Amino acid sequence: MKFISWNVKGLGSFEKHFAIKDTFRKHKPDILMLQETKKMEVNLWCLSSIWGNRSLEWISSPAESTWGGMLTGWQVDLFEVL
Repeated sequence: MKFISWNVKGLGSFEKHFAIKDTFRKHKPDILMLQETKKMEVNLWCLSSIWGNRSLEWISSPAESTWGGMLTGWQVDLFEVL
Protein backbone atom coordinates (compact mmCIF):
# COMPACT_ATOMS: atom_id res chain seq x y z
CA MET A 1 0.00 0.00 0.00
CA LYS A 2 1.30 3.45 -0.89
CA PHE A 3 0.10 6.82 0.31
CA ILE A 4 1.06 10.46 -0.13
CA SER A 5 0.50 13.03 2.60
CA TRP A 6 1.38 16.57 1.52
CA ASN A 7 0.94 20.07 2.93
CA VAL A 8 0.29 21.71 -0.44
CA LYS A 9 -0.01 25.29 0.92
CA GLY A 10 -2.79 26.03 -1.57
CA LEU A 11 -4.34 24.08 -4.42
CA GLY A 12 -5.35 27.01 -6.60
CA SER A 13 -2.42 27.56 -8.96
CA PHE A 14 -1.85 25.65 -12.18
CA GLU A 15 1.77 24.99 -11.17
CA LYS A 16 0.76 23.43 -7.85
CA HIS A 17 -1.94 21.32 -9.46
CA PHE A 18 0.56 20.06 -12.06
CA ALA A 19 3.18 19.26 -9.38
CA ILE A 20 0.63 17.23 -7.40
CA LYS A 21 -0.60 15.46 -10.53
CA ASP A 22 2.98 14.67 -11.62
CA THR A 23 3.90 13.30 -8.18
CA PHE A 24 0.71 11.25 -8.08
CA ARG A 25 1.27 9.72 -11.51
CA LYS A 26 4.92 8.98 -10.68
CA HIS A 27 4.25 7.18 -7.38
CA LYS A 28 0.69 5.84 -7.98
CA PRO A 29 -0.48 5.90 -4.35
CA ASP A 30 -3.58 4.14 -3.06
CA ILE A 31 -4.36 7.04 -0.71
CA LEU A 32 -3.78 10.75 -1.29
CA MET A 33 -4.00 13.16 1.66
CA LEU A 34 -3.63 16.89 1.01
CA GLN A 35 -3.52 19.47 3.80
CA GLU A 36 -3.85 23.26 3.58
CA THR A 37 -5.71 23.13 0.26
CA LYS A 38 -7.08 26.62 1.00
CA LYS A 39 -10.21 25.64 -0.95
CA MET A 40 -13.74 26.21 0.29
CA GLU A 41 -14.93 23.39 -1.95
CA VAL A 42 -13.17 20.56 -3.75
CA ASN A 43 -15.15 18.94 -6.53
CA LEU A 44 -14.85 15.61 -8.28
CA TRP A 45 -13.27 17.20 -11.35
CA CYS A 46 -10.40 18.60 -9.26
CA LEU A 47 -9.58 15.25 -7.70
CA SER A 48 -10.19 13.10 -10.79
CA SER A 49 -7.87 15.32 -12.84
CA ILE A 50 -5.12 14.31 -10.41
CA TRP A 51 -6.29 10.73 -9.80
CA GLY A 52 -6.82 9.77 -13.44
CA ASN A 53 -9.06 6.91 -14.52
CA ARG A 54 -8.76 4.83 -11.34
CA SER A 55 -11.94 4.47 -9.30
CA LEU A 56 -11.93 6.69 -6.25
CA GLU A 57 -13.83 7.97 -3.28
CA TRP A 58 -12.96 11.08 -1.37
CA ILE A 59 -13.82 13.37 1.47
CA SER A 60 -12.82 16.96 2.10
CA SER A 61 -12.96 19.57 4.80
CA PRO A 62 -13.32 23.20 3.66
CA ALA A 63 -10.83 25.95 4.30
CA GLU A 64 -11.72 28.80 6.62
CA SER A 65 -10.88 32.13 5.02
CA THR A 66 -7.28 31.79 3.82
CA TRP A 67 -6.18 28.80 5.89
CA GLY A 68 -6.98 25.13 6.27
CA GLY A 69 -8.75 22.71 4.03
CA MET A 70 -8.09 19.00 3.77
CA LEU A 71 -8.68 16.45 1.05
CA THR A 72 -8.36 12.67 1.25
CA GLY A 73 -8.91 10.38 -1.71
CA TRP A 74 -8.56 6.61 -1.87
CA GLN A 75 -8.82 3.76 -4.34
CA VAL A 76 -12.30 2.25 -3.97
CA ASP A 77 -11.41 -1.40 -4.53
CA LEU A 78 -8.81 -1.39 -1.73
CA PHE A 79 -10.68 0.27 1.13
CA GLU A 80 -14.09 0.27 2.75
CA VAL A 81 -15.11 3.30 4.78
CA LEU A 82 -17.15 2.38 7.82
